[in-house]
Order: sequence, then structure tokens, then C-alpha cells
Amino acid sequence: LALVPDKPAGLLLVAEILDSAGRHAESNAVFARVPRDSPLSWSARLRIAENLSAMGKADEAISTLEAMSAERAERIDALVALGQLLRVQQRFAEAARAYDRAIARLPTETPRHWSLYYARGIAHERSKQWARAEADFLRALELQPEQPDVLNYLAYSWVEQGINFDRALRMLQRAVELRPNSG
Repeated sequence: LALVPDKPAGLLLVAEILDSAGRHAESNAVFARVPRDSPLSWSARLRIAENLSAMGKADEAISTLEAMSAERAERIDALVALGQLLRVQQRFAEAARAYDRAIARLPTETPRHWSLYYARGIAHERSKQWARAEADFLRALELQPEQPDVLNYLAYSWVEQGINFDRALRMLQRAVELRPNSG
């Protein structure tokens, strides 16, 4: 950076080093130097929001992510980050709405989108909306039938509710086969 102070790749590297050292405010100052016309700007701005959240500035992070989602209506990553931030804040109903918006932007669903349904399912389950949560977990399994986290979460949820024991047992056994060291 001493030689080329505004080189986006260099700025990103320095910001990430600062971030990994827990120096979030300094990291954000460097991320903010990435020019808006750089292809790396979007990633830098997402990282700024993550750091704001880590620094206890959730409202600023939310504002940043909302602005980004409005700016690029074809992208889902700012909304996914918003949903994750709100889940960490235990604002589950709001998180579910952020995931709703991300899912609505998908031109087509592919197997890799299972994680959106899984995350929204968790948000629904934690906000006491079981029917919606169950539908999301089942949709995640339609997209990725062998996903051990979803198998595990849905099966344990059924067991806790005293329903679907036989299917839950098969799902738990399969989850253990797929990921034997997972809790």
C-alpha cells in the first residue's frame, strides 16, 4: 500500500489482516477505502457490516445491509448476511423476513439454496412458527436430501414434539452416517 495506496486487492488484504487480529474498526477504515467502482467494493462493504455487528453496532450493520440490498436488487448476499445478523441478535421473526426477501429474489432454486431454507427454518422455529419451520426444513431436504444438519435439526425437532418417531430415527441414523462427529 505504500507503493500503490488505493490498490483494491492490497486494501482488502490489509483489512482482512486487521480483521483477523480483532481490530475491526481499523479494518473497516481500510475496507472503506476500496473504491466503489472496484469489483471488490461489494465484498468490502459486506465485511464492513459484519465488523459493525461484531463491534456491537448492529443497527449500523443492518442499515448498511438494507442499503446494499436496495442498491442491488438482483443479489441475495446482503439479505442473507442480514438474516444471519438478525439471527445472532435473536431477532428471529425479522431474520425470517430477511430470508423471505432473499428467497423471493432467486430466479430459480438450485440444490445450493438448501441453506437459505435451513436458515429460515431455524428462524421460524425459534420464533415459534413451527408449521413454517417444518416446511422450510422439508424444502431444504428436497433441494439437498443428504444434508446432515437439516436431517439432524428436523429429526430432533420432531422427537422433541413427540411426532414422526420412525422417520426421525431414520433421519438421525443417516445424519450420523454422514457426519459421525457432529453433535
